[in-house]
Amino acid sequence: MPASSEQSSIKLADVRTSEPFRKRRHWPKTLEARIELGLRELRAPATFKEYLALSEDCNYRIHYRDGNVISFLEIDEQTNAIMGEASVKHELIVARMISLLTETLGKAGPGFQILGSNIRLFIAENIKGCNADVTVVKGKVEQNTYKFNRRAVSGVTNPWLVVEVLSDSTREFDLSDKLSDYKQLPSLQQVIFIEQDHIWASTYIRVSPKEWRNLDLTSPEDQIPILDQAISLQQVYASIQDM
Repeated sequence: MPASSEQSSIKLADVRTSEPFRKRRHWPKTLEARIELGLRELRAPATFKEYLALSEDCNYRIHYRDGNVISFLEIDEQTNAIMGEASVKHELIVARMISLLTETLGKAGPGFQILGSNIRLFIAENIKGCNADVTVVKGKVEQNTYKFNRRAVSGVTNPWLVVEVLSDSTREFDLSDKLSDYKQLPSLQQVIFIEQDHIWASTYIRVSPKEWRNLDLTSPEDQIPILDQAISLQQVYASIQDM
């Protein structure tokens, strides 16, 4: 059961003002403890190494941006119930996209590797870390590895395409901050955003080092272009019964 708003505010204040943060005792390590806070978004100041240590200690997804560790929870808008990190629809669309990308990029030729959401991405130039729902790498997977306190934490640095399935809790962050971060990756050629509750997708395709073309898709017949292939929204949502 979610904590009361008063309790949540107290706990969030503890996280935000903990000094020094490297003790990490205030940040929830388990998804159960994270849910107990009852907060859709949680942020805390941290160094990049502290983020790496937390990412190994936590059993749920966290991000790192602008000197803050960030966590989001999915909350049902109608019932206000906390659903954890992802809904069934979210996971169905992610699984569907992995399958469709495997088939589509297979036609484009060998050399594409498709990775799931457990793969951490490092945006090394600006010291940021995140996870995409789906990551595609063209050619060899390149990683940066940080070693500290007898630990080694790695992150992929050369994604070619990423997919994000949007939710109420992450939509604003994904379409603004996260997209801005993705565009800083020189290897990245395409970003795909997909809504889970209605038929809608948006893709950004790199046309030059600093220029991207955006295409919004709203009907089942609309197609997401990928190289000289395409994936229709009808295919994307085929596993969702109430679309």
